[in-house]
Amino acid sequence: MSSTDNTLKPLRRFRIMAVRFSMLLTVILSAGFYIWDPNAAQGAMLGGIAGILGFWIIAIRLEKLAGKSPSKVQFAALTFSAYRFALYGAVLYRAYTLDKVEWHGLIGALVGIMMIRLVLVFLGVTGYDKAASPSDADTETDEPVESVESDSNRHDDGEK
Repeated sequence: MSSTDNTLKPLRRFRIMAVRFSMLLTVILSAGFYIWDPNAAQGAMLGGIAGILGFWIIAIRLEKLAGKSPSKVQFAALTFSAYRFALYGAVLYRAYTLDKVEWHGLIGALVGIMMIRLVLVFLGVTGYDKAASPSDADTETDEPVESVESDSNRHDDGEK
């Protein structure tokens, strides 16, 4: 396995974990919304799928561009963000047409689109995606790990 595969492994693990949690929460959210209104449940499912698909497209493309120049990465990020927003617009319009009077479909789609963001924040704050998986044990490298303990214990009191 090359060194780029080892450096991209945490990104892949984060991406896959985020998509799994988002899919699970989208189904649960849609089932909960179905009790309130079937149109809201359809909107939540559409929005959740669109949010997951938008995240997946951006994550895969930027993962492939990780070693490229910053200008190429920035251009690609802007381009794929435009595609993602077009997808969101189409989904929001479709959700609006589900219920034009009470907007329950639109509300469900907005909540569904935001589901991936909530999952990303959860994973970022808790670090749940960093839990060791069985596949990590066989890809250990023999490179020395630098200790940051000395930097974290240092105080900048002006004393030397």
